[in-house]
Amino acid sequence: MTLPASTAAQLESIRVQVASQQPRWGDAETHIPVQRYLSPEIWRAEVQGLFRSLPLIAAHSSEIAPGQVLPNDSYGVPLLLARDAHGELRAFLNVCRHRGMRLVEDTGRAQPKASVVCPYHGWTYKLDGGLRHMLHAEAFDPCPAGARDLVALPCAERHGLVWVVPSAEGSIDLDAFLGGLNDELPFYEIAQLKVFRTIEAEYPANWKLIVDAFLEPYHIRVLHKDTIYPFFTDGITAAERFGPHISSLVARRAVQEWAAQPRCVAPQEQDGLRELATPSQVIFPNTITIFHPDYLSLITLYPTGPETLRWTHRMLIPQDKATPDWAPHWEKTFRLIEQGVFQKEDIHCAVRIQQGFATGANEYVTAGRVEQALAWFHESVRSHAGL
Repeated sequence: MTLPASTAAQLESIRVQVASQQPRWGDAETHIPVQRYLSPEIWRAEVQGLFRSLPLIAAHSSEIAPGQVLPNDSYGVPLLLARDAHGELRAFLNVCRHRGMRLVEDTGRAQPKASVVCPYHGWTYKLDGGLRHMLHAEAFDPCPAGARDLVALPCAERHGLVWVVPSAEGSIDLDAFLGGLNDELPFYEIAQLKVFRTIEAEYPANWKLIVDAFLEPYHIRVLHKDTIYPFFTDGITAAERFGPHISSLVARRAVQEWAAQPRCVAPQEQDGLRELATPSQVIFPNTITIFHPDYLSLITLYPTGPETLRWTHRMLIPQDKATPDWAPHWEKTFRLIEQGVFQKEDIHCAVRIQQGFATGANEYVTAGRVEQALAWFHESVRSHAGL
């Protein structure tokens, strides 16, 4: 698999920036009203326009095997993913059609099930959602076939990811939704990875503050000076939009020696690319991918309120290194990135910024030309939320 066209163009832009010592930034400063991080009305519009209407990533394919179900409560709606014995994946509301009881409790991992049994009255469902058994069925009136099946949700599986629209009235068309990003993602072989660890937590900050942080390299030199900055250049980046999605590269130190070569050749494989730059995507609206040198951070966000968010971080590793002898390495790596970088630095800043917004000190957020991707993202949020 060769370097995708957009990624190749971004890497060439980085090469030119490094060779000329002239960073390429955006054309204009941007101002984002602080109310977009505070307003309950804006929050409600975002939930409806983004988190109930668009495909959201609910799992990695490796998390659910044939004959298993996987509850997911991370999007404010009780979801139930089910993969039947033939490998077909479906999504449902995790709600019994009798009295509305939750069918399967969320334990954080997939559970083997031949069928799904309601713990309240024993109504039983097949993994395709069909009602299999009703206790004392003669006590109920006849109804049309399928009327008491589980409520199905639009669902698709692609690039090793499970996508769900959390509304029965929705629809899913990943070709139209992903656009050109559909041609970029196969290069990263996400389907060949395996989940090592998942952490979920809630924080008192608006969800967009987290996306903002991962859309610009401007903060790396200062905020991450003792953690990851020694591996990166200062402010050298390239990005491209695919509809509402954003793909970017942030230059690492090794790119300087590469760019200085008279006839440097762009690497055509992942390992070579990740030595020179860190690829990242914001898969709209709420997923952030960060392709570290030897693993992937897959981050999803949900606005539990105007000023609160749910954070889910999945660490995905190569399958050939998902062995007991590698476990200490991944444990250490996960602690460093999740606790040392994300929690203590990026999330800490988001929480402190949210507190700053509440004082009224600023009417708007100022994003400089090195932060142009923030303007792209907020433009897409406004459009999809109808603001």
